[in-house]
Amino acid sequence: MSYGGASEPTAAETDNSSSAKPRKNEHIGVATHFVRKHNMLHWDPQKFVPMIADLDVGWVRDEIMWNKIEREPGKFVMPEGYMEWIDLAHEAGLNIVVILSGDNKMHGREDTYQPDKFAAAAVFLATELKGKIQAIEVLNEPFNWYARAYEEGTSRGGDLYGRDENGAVESWLGRYVNLLNVTAKAVKAVNPDMKVVGLGAFPAMNMRMIELGIAPEVDGVVLHPYSYRITPEVVPYAASEENFIRNGGRQTADEYGSFASLIEYARDFSAQHDGPEEIWLTEWGYTTKRPSAGSRSSYNGFTEQAQAAYIQRRFMEGLGLGVDVSTVYALVNEQFSAPEKTEFSSEDNFGLVHADGTPKPAYYAVQRLARATAGLTVSDDVAVHIVNKTSRTDDQEFHTRDGMVLKALDRIACYQFKDYDGRTVLAIWSTERLGDRSPRPADIFLDVPVDAKIEVTDLMTGDEYVAREGEAEGKRYLKNFRVPPHPVLLKIYE
Repeated sequence: MSYGGASEPTAAETDNSSSAKPRKNEHIGVATHFVRKHNMLHWDPQKFVPMIADLDVGWVRDEIMWNKIEREPGKFVMPEGYMEWIDLAHEAGLNIVVILSGDNKMHGREDTYQPDKFAAAAVFLATELKGKIQAIEVLNEPFNWYARAYEEGTSRGGDLYGRDENGAVESWLGRYVNLLNVTAKAVKAVNPDMKVVGLGAFPAMNMRMIELGIAPEVDGVVLHPYSYRITPEVVPYAASEENFIRNGGRQTADEYGSFASLIEYARDFSAQHDGPEEIWLTEWGYTTKRPSAGSRSSYNGFTEQAQAAYIQRRFMEGLGLGVDVSTVYALVNEQFSAPEKTEFSSEDNFGLVHADGTPKPAYYAVQRLARATAGLTVSDDVAVHIVNKTSRTDDQEFHTRDGMVLKALDRIACYQFKDYDGRTVLAIWSTERLGDRSPRPADIFLDVPVDAKIEVTDLMTGDEYVAREGEAEGKRYLKNFRVPPHPVLLKIYE
């Protein structure tokens, strides 16, 4: 068995000839920047859309700028550069979630985000692009540019909990809820099949907005669960007494800051307040920047091997938790910075692919996972008991902005699915920080017949093998099973 960075899948792995198996993975995707705004360099759709299609992910997330499609009041047009990538993605069978972004100052400078005007732009997209795009995301991270229009938000002294410097809840949250609700109702009136998703703020902010009342026309809650400097099973929103107060009398995650609890709490809170049922993770990722002296970035620079493993782990856990859509940021390394600085920039190095189009290991890691997990549905038919036989404690600390200290979880993750043929599939990995240690051993007890065949697929390397036979009280038993720090799939043939 080999170990290392992901390599290009073999011909056998790319064979999706089974008529029951879907070609695209409908729950995962990639974020892109074909929009050509500000100082972004041009992404060639002819070059990069085929690379997305070959990943076999189901979704692309990009944005459309409001002020680019409405240059005269009430008159809308799709710029040719926008339609090029949309048409190519549609022809490739990809679903598209479009962020309707930015303000439009032609409608007055006192409020550049008038809800009825913004909704009219969304209605234009829902009709003009019907059948070509499948979802509209209402603004990107409204705590930033949107809130700034009202001299509020994180760039104007606001905190991660939607409060100003005096602890008062900022007005932009209620304004955004109104904008989202008005937009969703207008879009659904002309295109009931178009998904409308929104919020996209820090978890405590999302909860405050959900509490204000989200219209039933809104399909999904958007989260951007970056893990910044730590492993993907942890997010920087751990429970504490101080956070309980800051959050308005609630927690956004458990005491470990586990990603699983973040999803659980978000889903439960939305249900309690008659909010959207779906969870959309439209942006998260891992940068491979180089560290530089004196850098104050929120992000670690990870090795390309760690980036590949951590992206697989986040995608896999999202599938296991029933996340509806998850898109990793981003397909291609950006080049915002000067050439001599780009390798040290967080923003410039989130890509699965280098700026010149050369794939990183993460590209093949996503490709292999997308193909292997397409069509899987969450299940719990088989009783599974895992005995973790070693400790893999984290020797690094992650200090969050609210004063919490977090470490990688010392656990073995396990999620269960059914495949397109009704077979049970387990996804297992160690949640440790990627390092130099060989796969940890674990004993796995499965409530399946002792003669059940278990095929193992390593999602990083593509290695396949049959698990060793073992028996415990008439059931299948895997002794000292190798659990690497990236997902392996156990397919059970009873």
